[in-house]
Amino acid sequence: MTLQSAVSGLYDRLQSAVDCYNAHPMEVTAALLASGISVMSGFCVYKMHKRRELRLKMQARGERSKRDIDELKQELSGLKINEAIAKMCFQDLQDALQSGKLSASEVLRAYQAKALEVNDRTNAITDVIKSAKVQAANLDMLDPSQRGPLHGIPISLKETCGLKDLDCTSGFPELIDIPLKEDSPLIQVLKLKGAVPFIRTNIPQGMRSFACFNGIFGRTKNPHNSSRGPGGSSGGEGAIVGGLGSILGVGSDIGGSVRIPACYCGLASLKPTCGRLGWLGNFNPGTVNGQNIIITTDGPMGRDVTSVVQFMRAVLTPDLWTREVLIPPVPFREEIFTGRRPLRIGYYTHNGCMQCVPAVERAVLMAKSALEGLGHTLVAFDVKPKALHAFSRHFIPLLMADNGKCYDELLRYDNSCELMIIFYRMCKMPSWLRLLIAKLLKVLNFDPAMVEVMNQKQTGAVADWYKKTIDVQEFQLAFAEDWKKLKLDALICPGMPTAAPVAGTDKKMLSCSSYTAIWNVLNYPAGIVPVTKVTSADVAKTMDSTCYQAKTKTEQMIRDDARGSEGLPITVQVAGLPYTEELVLRVMAELEGAIKSKFQS
Repeated sequence: MTLQSAVSGLYDRLQSAVDCYNAHPMEVTAALLASGISVMSGFCVYKMHKRRELRLKMQARGERSKRDIDELKQELSGLKINEAIAKMCFQDLQDALQSGKLSASEVLRAYQAKALEVNDRTNAITDVIKSAKVQAANLDMLDPSQRGPLHGIPISLKETCGLKDLDCTSGFPELIDIPLKEDSPLIQVLKLKGAVPFIRTNIPQGMRSFACFNGIFGRTKNPHNSSRGPGGSSGGEGAIVGGLGSILGVGSDIGGSVRIPACYCGLASLKPTCGRLGWLGNFNPGTVNGQNIIITTDGPMGRDVTSVVQFMRAVLTPDLWTREVLIPPVPFREEIFTGRRPLRIGYYTHNGCMQCVPAVERAVLMAKSALEGLGHTLVAFDVKPKALHAFSRHFIPLLMADNGKCYDELLRYDNSCELMIIFYRMCKMPSWLRLLIAKLLKVLNFDPAMVEVMNQKQTGAVADWYKKTIDVQEFQLAFAEDWKKLKLDALICPGMPTAAPVAGTDKKMLSCSSYTAIWNVLNYPAGIVPVTKVTSADVAKTMDSTCYQAKTKTEQMIRDDARGSEGLPITVQVAGLPYTEELVLRVMAELEGAIKSKFQS
């Protein structure tokens, strides 16, 4: 058939259709409408069917998780559990395992029992790792000379940590029952060093908020106050470690995800320089494919700084970078961690995006005083408007840079998480609508960070991506110059501007993460140290407009949220230049020791 004859045939059919319409206009119109309605109805029915399938899939996955938890409870019910084990500090537990005073199996049983108890009030556990029992038994058979530095230490893992034969859903039902073929390189090394992964824990869907909820596993609660959230996205880790159900956890961080739960649950944690621990083998939905400016990194979470230090000591070896060849072969540098030269340390209590509640300001000033008492020099550092630009012009726009394409398949039929849907729609939102909403938010007195986020245009051509890359590089260079001018070794600042928020309020406080996200944009290591707890005097000051002005809608929400926050943990963040994890940990360790001796003795 020639092109001419094909065109002629098409023309004839169109002409026939027109003639039919002219002869019977009402009948043809009715038929077309009926066909359209039929197609739309069919699509709606199909969509409802797919959503029902996903709901059933989520329900089955959640029930399987609960069934495994119940089976473990039953298994432990007839066994003798040494409850004192879960109360030991990391160093004492490590020493007892190395000396043989405690076996890996009895330590595992103690932490399984404690984790189940904590889970009853927090809903933190997503998976019971059934291979842990065999692994602990095998460790007990080793000769003492074969024991690794983490021999017998039970560790909990974020749900997205890659483990062989387990799925990594990140709360997306589309990813249920897609098991991984092998452990991630970091998990392989942790096992090699003697650690025993025994549970995985909950996350917010897509890891794009610190409100720890998804439709598969539900909502996780704060271990110190069940009406409040644990933070996120490593929120299950925060809850289980903070509740003493695990002594060491592994989370991941792209904007504060190991630090925010540490702030809200009273833990020590470390976000390393991206690449120091690697990221292969984990599931990272929403980390835009090809986006290599702000990349997720794994990080440890523990009850004290010692646990974080021992984690880094154990894994920063050739065993890690021979498995993940893109990791720079930089071992843990003891000479930096144990150094004793006086340091110049910057500090600030306000980042220009969000005012901190008085308890957080007090914690930073306590840390400043404690470090000065150790002989260090503390220097005021002005982070305004750097933090605002890092969050609003770089961090959030980069996470939305593909305009939501990475979520298209995952969220096509899933609407189980309201906050994820809102984020997805923000990604899809055309520039003109974003600008209109920005003007509305400004009129309604929302915080400047979110106004600035909505002022950013959608990513269009490749040239837009190049421009974003250049903007971040220029920001990093300018920040480094300010750091060098003050001759800083490290810096302390708030980890979050509030104590743990009431569940439900946390989803409205995204811009609070401007305190953590700046270090992801800069790719600086940053850690969290517990310093104090909220007092009744702190709450009274928060309610006093002369102490806490609450100029924006978000700050007014924070002020209201402070009621009933007495006793919640308050932490301080420590940051340093790229690849100075050992120096950051030194400051964290010294600060922890000084706070205990100066304020808690």
